[in-house]
Amino acid sequence: MTRIPSTEPPRHPAFAPLPRSLDPLEDESLSGYVLRLAHRLGVSPDRVIRRTGLAEILDNTQAMAKAVRSTALPPAMAAEFAAATRLTRAEATALTLAGWAPYYPPIAYVLDMLRLGKSAPRLDGLFATTTRYCPACLAGDGSPAQDRHGGSWQRVWRLPVFFACLRHQRFLEHLCPSCQRPFISRSSHLVALPTIGGLHPAQCRQRRPGFTHTPRTRDNVCEGRLDRVPTQAQDHPGPELLALQEKILSMLAPQRSAVASSQYFTELQLVAALVIITWPKARADTPTAATEAADRYIAENHGPDEKQYSNAVPTDARASAAFLQAADGILTAEDLRAAILPLAPAENRTRTGIVPTRHQSWDHAFKRQRPACSWRFRAVAETLVPTYRRTGPGGRRIPMSQVGYRPEHIPAFLPQEWADRHFSAFTGISSLILRRNASTHLVRRARGGTLHEAAQFLGIKTSEHGIGFGSKLGRWARAQDNLHAFELALDAIAADLEASPLIDYQHRRHFLADWALTPEIWNHMVAQLQQWPGNRAITDDRKRLAVSAYIWARITQGEYFFSPCPSGIAADEEACRLWKYHRRFTCTWLRQTDDHPHYRELKVLLDDHADQLAAAIDAVRPQPVVATRLSG
Repeated sequence: MTRIPSTEPPRHPAFAPLPRSLDPLEDESLSGYVLRLAHRLGVSPDRVIRRTGLAEILDNTQAMAKAVRSTALPPAMAAEFAAATRLTRAEATALTLAGWAPYYPPIAYVLDMLRLGKSAPRLDGLFATTTRYCPACLAGDGSPAQDRHGGSWQRVWRLPVFFACLRHQRFLEHLCPSCQRPFISRSSHLVALPTIGGLHPAQCRQRRPGFTHTPRTRDNVCEGRLDRVPTQAQDHPGPELLALQEKILSMLAPQRSAVASSQYFTELQLVAALVIITWPKARADTPTAATEAADRYIAENHGPDEKQYSNAVPTDARASAAFLQAADGILTAEDLRAAILPLAPAENRTRTGIVPTRHQSWDHAFKRQRPACSWRFRAVAETLVPTYRRTGPGGRRIPMSQVGYRPEHIPAFLPQEWADRHFSAFTGISSLILRRNASTHLVRRARGGTLHEAAQFLGIKTSEHGIGFGSKLGRWARAQDNLHAFELALDAIAADLEASPLIDYQHRRHFLADWALTPEIWNHMVAQLQQWPGNRAITDDRKRLAVSAYIWARITQGEYFFSPCPSGIAADEEACRLWKYHRRFTCTWLRQTDDHPHYRELKVLLDDHADQLAAAIDAVRPQPVVATRLSG
């Protein structure tokens, strides 16, 4: 439809209303509108760019409009463009991607850079210098205007997550059928070769093969028709891919939650990158045109001789459909951790021979985009990749998000009941190492910092190498079929911990730091014990101080050999040495009560006293029993 000339005077003589204009088509992009309007006026796109205020660089030969203007128009430029084309300001803005910024993070990032006066970056989530297209859409809907000037170059074709045309149920194309090159390539212009006039909006504007410099005439332009690509059987995506495309399109709808859509697109891009890195691990069992295209893409671009690798969704719509379908299937799985586990970088970095830099680039991408992900995805990704948030470059590790406990709620030695439940299938490593490391890793999740610092927080007196992932636990984990079995067990233990009444073990350790069983209570216990043949009751301080370590370990849920030396003998080196000897001897017998009736009776008395003392300590400073989520 031709727009009626405005009766208002132009705000600037250079941008007076054009003699004729066009109504924008549904979902039309700014570059597509410029091409159609130039064809309607019988001039080159360069002329339209000059007359509508889109030109940012103007010289005697060419008016340049940057490709980023398809993403957003500055307010002043939008006003001049609207005035020249007789559009409303809203219609002019609707030709850009700016309206989807709350839903699609790459668009929002570009807008932020433009507001800061910086150059728009090249992002994996946007096609900056190329686009896909549907031949049937470019052919038009049969109306007189579209028969003459072609159909809509749609905005969604600039987004790599759109691989199919829902109206015509076919894959989008990205190559010209004549020159077999992208419609737009290596161009920073809003329109490629803007000074070339006379081309139909659906004609290829690519240089002819072998022609290196910018053509001045149509003689060296491809001119292949993009709206006449015949539809073949393999061009139909199938019901599952069409349903996925419909789902993705619905994420941009105004009625959708912007937060949920933003999180989905961020996670879809991250998981799709993992799918590409580890392909064909996530490949569907049934071959399709999409999976076959994905196989070709990986073979051609990620071979052993390639020096440059990209984890971005490819321009080929069929290949990207396969990768996105696999990524969406992982994100919608009931157990996200189990679904994403085979693709985890730490697993494949050591087992598949994949170039490490590809995983490292993914780690950096997750670190940058982590705040835009959902809690569900963060909780999984933070334990499956060797990327942890820090206070800054080289800074301290920051606690994990969504931890439902605090460091003081972790016992220094994982209870045997939990170890039996979650570590029973682990072989080839001692239970002591698993239980000690489980507590230390859980503290690090909630506290941040290093494992050595977490061990010190728990009162574990050992070297950094004695507790770290790179020692016995690390070697054992790398020898397993499932590298992440220990982390998965930690997740289950954390869930048990959060579902139980939370106890402040740190408060108990502080309370008992200078404590020992009093002689009165000890003598009262000894008086209740039976006298067995060959056994004499020991009433001196040696055994009293030794059983104090046992009580300390039961109350703090720690290891008895990390119990503090009683203050009365701490200054005497020889006394401390003898105390450690009797402590080990006594605590060993108390753990093996079936072999000695004396220690069996003594253990009952010690356990009862320890439980009463623990209740008294907790009553001194009651702790909340409801888990609180720690913010990131």
